[in-house]
Parts: sequence; C-alpha cells; structure tokens
Amino acid sequence: MSKQLIQPELILDHILDGLVMLDTEGRILWANPVFRQMVGRAPDEDLSNLKCCDMGLGSFCELHCPAKNQEAGEGCASAVHFNVQIEPEGGKGVPGTYCFVTSPVRDPEGNLMGYMENFRGMDQVREVIMDLKEVNEAIEAERRKTEDLVDSLADGVFSVDRDLRIRKFSKNMEKMLGVPESEALGRECRNVLRGTLCDTDCPLLWSRENGSPVTGCRERLLSRDGRPVEVSITTGMLKNEPDFEGGMFGVVTDYSEVEILRTRLEGHSAFENMIGESKAMQTLFHQIEGVAPTEATVLILGDSGTGKELVALALHRLSSRSRAPFVSVNCAALVDELLESELFGHVKGAFTGAVKDRRGRFEQAAGGTLFLDEVGDTSASLQAKLLRAIQEKTIEPVGSSVTRQVDVRIIAATNKDLEKEVAEGRFREDLFYRLNVIPVHLPALRERKEDIPLLVNHFIRKFRDIHFKGKEETFTGISERALALMMEYHWPGNVRELEHAVEYAMISSDQGRIERAFLPLPLRKMAPPAPASAGSAEPVENLDAEEQEHRQVEKALERNHWNIGRTAVDLAVSRTTLWRQMKRLGIQKS
Repeated sequence: MSKQLIQPELILDHILDGLVMLDTEGRILWANPVFRQMVGRAPDEDLSNLKCCDMGLGSFCELHCPAKNQEAGEGCASAVHFNVQIEPEGGKGVPGTYCFVTSPVRDPEGNLMGYMENFRGMDQVREVIMDLKEVNEAIEAERRKTEDLVDSLADGVFSVDRDLRIRKFSKNMEKMLGVPESEALGRECRNVLRGTLCDTDCPLLWSRENGSPVTGCRERLLSRDGRPVEVSITTGMLKNEPDFEGGMFGVVTDYSEVEILRTRLEGHSAFENMIGESKAMQTLFHQIEGVAPTEATVLILGDSGTGKELVALALHRLSSRSRAPFVSVNCAALVDELLESELFGHVKGAFTGAVKDRRGRFEQAAGGTLFLDEVGDTSASLQAKLLRAIQEKTIEPVGSSVTRQVDVRIIAATNKDLEKEVAEGRFREDLFYRLNVIPVHLPALRERKEDIPLLVNHFIRKFRDIHFKGKEETFTGISERALALMMEYHWPGNVRELEHAVEYAMISSDQGRIERAFLPLPLRKMAPPAPASAGSAEPVENLDAEEQEHRQVEKALERNHWNIGRTAVDLAVSRTTLWRQMKRLGIQKS
C-alpha cells in the first residue's frame, strides 16, 4: 500500500491544479483528471497525439503556447501568467480565471524534452482578494471616522512610538499649542510639548516603565509663541500594534480657562488676611495684582510685624505657580552653617549628624515660590551662594559637588535699608540688584491708622471663635475709649503687636468687651484721648464689633455706589461673603 501511495502518477492525479505534459511540438503526453475536467474531456479518453491547442482553449494558446514561443525563437524558460481567462469551446469544460505556469522539462544532458503546464484556479483567490479589498476599505473608512472623532473631541490627543517620537497629533493639539501636525510628526514629544515635567517626571515614561496608565497628571506646556498652557494629561499604552511595540498615547485636557477663572475667584481669598481700605493698602493690593502673574523676583520692604509673609503668600496665590509649594525660610533664625543646609540641603556624612540625604528649601519649593524672610541678615558667604542659586538656577547641597537645577520664583523680604547695608559693605551689591527687581513697600501701621478699626474688628472675630467658642455672642466688641487709645498709639510692632494686644485684652476682659483697663501696659500708660479721636461720636456703650462692621460695610457700599463687585474688591472679600455680611447686618439700599 505504501508503494502505491508514492507512485508519481497517483500523486499527480490527486493534485488540485490542472497539469498537462507536452512534448516539444506541443502534443499531449499526459494530463491529470483536473486538466481533463477543465477542458471537458472524459477521465479515460485517450489524449495522446493531440495537441494542447486542440483542447479548445481559444486565444490562450495563441498567446501563451510554449511550443510556439520556442519555434518563434523566443527561448524556453519558465513563465508565470496571472489572471488568464480560459473559456473552452463548445460549452464544455470549466471556464474561469487561472494562474498559468509553464516550465521546460530537460534530460540529464540539458536537452529539451517537453513542457509541464500548470493551471491553478484564480476565482477563489480573486474572491479572497476582493473580500480583502472590501475589508481594507472598511478599515480605512473606520480609521477616517476614528480620526474625525478624535479631532472632534474637546481634548487634544497625540501618540508616540517607543522612542517618544510623535506619530499622531490631533487638531485640538494643533490648536492648543499652535504647532501643525506636519511639523510635530517625527519629533520627540518633549521638543513639541515643552512641559515642566518632560525632563524630570514624564508621565509617558512612567506609563511605559510601570505598564499602567497615568490619570489626570497636572502639567504646564509651552505653546509655540511661548504662552504657558495649563493642562491635565492621561496616558496609556498602545496595544495590538506590532509595528509600534512600546508606543503610547496621551489625552490632553486644556485647563487654561479654568485656571484663569480659578485665579480670578481666588484673587479675593488671596488677600483674606490682609485687612485695609486705606489708600496705602489699596495701592499695595493693586501692585500685588500686577506683579503676581509675572516670574519677576520681588523684594518686600517693611518694618517687622507689617505682614511681609502675607504679601509673599498673596503673590504666590495669584501666580501661575499657585498649585506648587510655597516654602518660607527665616534667614535670621539660623546660624550660617544650618541656614546653608536648610536652603540647599545636604548629603549623608556632610557634617556630624547628617545621617541621610536631605532636600533643602530650594528643592522643596520646586515649581513654586521660595520666600526668603529677613534676607538682609545673611552673611557674606551665604549671600554669594544665594546669588549663584538665583542667577544660575542651580544649587549644590552641602557636602556634594553635584550641581542640581532648581525652578523656583524668589520672593525676599527685609526690615533693613539694604541700600545702606550695601553702602556700608554688609550686603552684596550684585545680590541686592538681583533681589530688587520689583520692590514692594509695605506701610507701617502708623502710616495707615485709618485701618486700625477694621483690623481690631477682624481680630475680635478671629479670637472670639478661638477663645469664646460656643458662646461667641457673650463678647460684644470694644469700647470707643479703648479704640481711641489704640488709634493714638504709635504701634512699633505694627499689625503683629495690634493682633497680640487685641488677644491679650479679650482674654483679660471680664466684661464681655475690650475696655481700656484690659489693654496691654504700653497702651494703658498713655493719657486717655477724647473719644472723638477714634473718628466716631457714637455713645461708648453702643460701639460694639458688629456696629463697627455695619458701619464699615455701609461706608464701602456708599463709596462704590452700591456696586457689589467693586465693594467686594474694596473690602478684599468675595461677593458671596459680602452678601452674607449684608444679610447678617441687615444692610439694604434705601
């Protein structure tokens, strides 16, 4: 049985292609059943001595007959012809489309003995090809639909290969950054997006290294014209793309408008602890609003206790860095060696007690604001290191020779006359000019005494909630004579001293309000002024904190012609807070 299976004729008879063997003159020597069926001949019909062209194959023989080609001197080589149409004459056989292959048959000496012709049906292959064409057209249509869908999304979408080179850049990405897709394709995404995290904490790299998506990563990109774009990025891996193994995508939500609205809303709360309606304070508020959105270094000048850190905090809250850290350091509170470590950090073993690496305040404030309070008290050696950090935006931790990049906005403050300090050689001139880009002068309390009633009222509310919690109504405010005394006092400690004086008097009082007798000793030693010096002719008994607040709010409303928005800005509160105050105090426009 095994020998029968390997007989050549039996094998050839079971091949599904039409096979025919011809001699050099084109006469049929042998044909398999498939060829016989193709030309309409019986399985047992003797085809010997018939020529292939007698099989009724029509024009095919004229075009492709190897014997005729040999006679014409065209050589005898293997040939392949696709999509050959065969329609046997007389309605016999199996018409169709074939792939025709002819090969010369030679003896061991290389002499031509004949030809082997192979006919493989193409109809099924053509159907498959047409089906594939339809599938490809459908895939292309779906791809276009997907691209249209991506381009219609409010978010921007981009994809990158494993080398982080951009492969896709949606219409909204073009609009967001002002970079056309044709210019973005093939470039590293960091050179197109120019984000603050690209070099330090890239969300795409994190996704690739951890095999999981990053969701809602807040980032600041840079548009083509240098405009910062606040965004949220969600990343993921591209799957089922063997040509782009390791590819990733990013969905980018533009938060620029949200940030603008948030900044406007937070503009009021930025000043919530800075109380004052004097001309000096209104000028200060206006200057802060103008300077805050910039990256300029600010030097706050003012006496101790005037609230320099509050100004620095307001500048931070109103800036584009408001979501990053605000880090404060008092330069006068530490000796040189400790201050250097505090600012720049240190490495393990840098000094006795340095048991591990520690980040300094510059690095802790990365992306945000570093407030250097009492900068005028730093030594010459530390001033040199500060100058380098501010000028070159680099630091070296104590005990390390490795330079680290830092991205912080510097706000400095001092109660000293730095120009005088420079003239007397105690402060570096170059550092002074680096810090004094935008000087902001904070007025002393003695320069804005008209704000004292507002401040007193603010501190009474603050400490009433702390020291009289649950029985706030039992503390009614301050007498007119006590307030008049406060108006006369020169306040060397400024707002801080006033705050402590109010807290001291409230805790000391046993009468439910602040009287002269309960004020701190420096105020009690003063000669009691006439009540009118406090700017009010109302009876002492009736001047409590709520009435002061009523008068303050009503005066501000009248000054702004009852415009709620302008009045809220004037009082440094939000619209909602102002409405609540008016409702609580029963203030209505007459």
